[in-house]
Amino acid sequence: MKTQKSTQQGVLFSSPFDQELDFENRWVKFSNIIPWDELSGFYLKRMHQTMGAGIKEARVVLGALIIKHHENLSDEGTIVSIQENIYMQYFLGLSSFKRDAVFAPSLFVEIRKRLGLDYWQEINEIIIKHNEPKKKDDEDEKKSSELSLEANDITVEVSLNKGTINIDATIVEQDIQYPTDLGILNESREKLEELVDLICLKTNQEKPRTYRIKARKLYLNVAKKKRRTRKEIRKAVRAQLNFVSRDLKHMDALLENQTDLSSLLNKYQLKYLQVVSEVYRQQKEMHTNRVHSTLNRIVSIHQPHVRPMVRGKAGSDVEFGSKIGICVHDGLTYLDNLSWNSYNETEDLKTSSENYKKRNGYYPAKINADQIYITRENRRWCKENNILLNGKPLGRPTEQTKERIKELRKAVGERNCVEGKFGQAKRWYGMGNIHAKLKTTSESMIGAIIVVLNLVRLVQQHVLILIENIIYKIEKWIRKLFFQSEKWNLTF
Repeated sequence: MKTQKSTQQGVLFSSPFDQELDFENRWVKFSNIIPWDELSGFYLKRMHQTMGAGIKEARVVLGALIIKHHENLSDEGTIVSIQENIYMQYFLGLSSFKRDAVFAPSLFVEIRKRLGLDYWQEINEIIIKHNEPKKKDDEDEKKSSELSLEANDITVEVSLNKGTINIDATIVEQDIQYPTDLGILNESREKLEELVDLICLKTNQEKPRTYRIKARKLYLNVAKKKRRTRKEIRKAVRAQLNFVSRDLKHMDALLENQTDLSSLLNKYQLKYLQVVSEVYRQQKEMHTNRVHSTLNRIVSIHQPHVRPMVRGKAGSDVEFGSKIGICVHDGLTYLDNLSWNSYNETEDLKTSSENYKKRNGYYPAKINADQIYITRENRRWCKENNILLNGKPLGRPTEQTKERIKELRKAVGERNCVEGKFGQAKRWYGMGNIHAKLKTTSESMIGAIIVVLNLVRLVQQHVLILIENIIYKIEKWIRKLFFQSEKWNLTF
């Protein structure tokens, strides 16, 4: 039996949000700084369809993704949290509290497939541009951004570099099992046995002998040992290579007279077959040459795009995932590079500078970067473009060099904001362990986390921007009043 108190609470939640909510809540603030109408246009282009169920509203979908990464929740946990939280429902644009799920958790996968990294990059730019402080008048902007030099009745405009950017790179680790040669070969063998059984079932052919029980037993005899010698591991790897080779021959025999493979295997199963064949080739090559590395080495048959990257960090010498390069300017984060292959991040300096110029129309005045970025080529490029690159001067140390080194030690603290962004993204927003399996969905999650980082920062800056705008309007009014007083010869 319902009490009077519970009935009153139910009536309270059914009323419109703007009558009862606390507008200092974080989700209300997030809602105010996002241009939902502008983002909806890009969303509808990506989710365009002619058949099937109707498209969910852009604000509901994008808002749910932001909630997921801000709270570092699973897909199911995100939907449950939205059902329980009235402020999250306000953030999604609902007019009243709803007890039903906004959509099925499985829809997140399809959304991440369609909303790739480039989409989230566009969202990031739109949100940042929407929350930029109002620019000064054209005359004031021209005076602050350009120098007019008049000589022989010729006016030369020289663009000035402005601003400071901080750049760095890191590895975004994927949620994969720690790879070993023996483990990868065992997974490949099991997947081949699964495909062989499926083809025999569909074609009514007799199952070939695969020795799966013996292969599993030989694998476990070594895998379960606490201590394994190199000789034991090598022997076990050779045995698994033989089993995988036999299964691949069985697959070739079963598919020899088949003209339409799509009727037997779907696109995911065909991809597994290609990946397992490449894994066997790589493992055979490494085993024959007695090495443990090869070009484009596959470390997971379920995520073949993931590569091992040697970083030499404390705790783990090798990390598995994608490598990203970011640029931090005025506390806001921009993703300038994302690669699934290990690369030298020295080229990110030019990329970040060029992207900064596209956004603002001029190069940065100063770049704070790690020592790996300060190469001779980057020094030369920065000098040609009048950019100050904070790095130790070349050559023998002089008195000026020693003074310069002291200044650099003080400037190291400016670059800490990049490390702080990495820590914030990995510890709080899930970038430390990406759970998506596909390449596109993993990139989509990384892009969404960058957007969440900037939303948090923009909320913090919003109050300061309002104060600056008020001060600027006051200064503009005073200048206008002073101009009128001089025009009419008025005195105060």
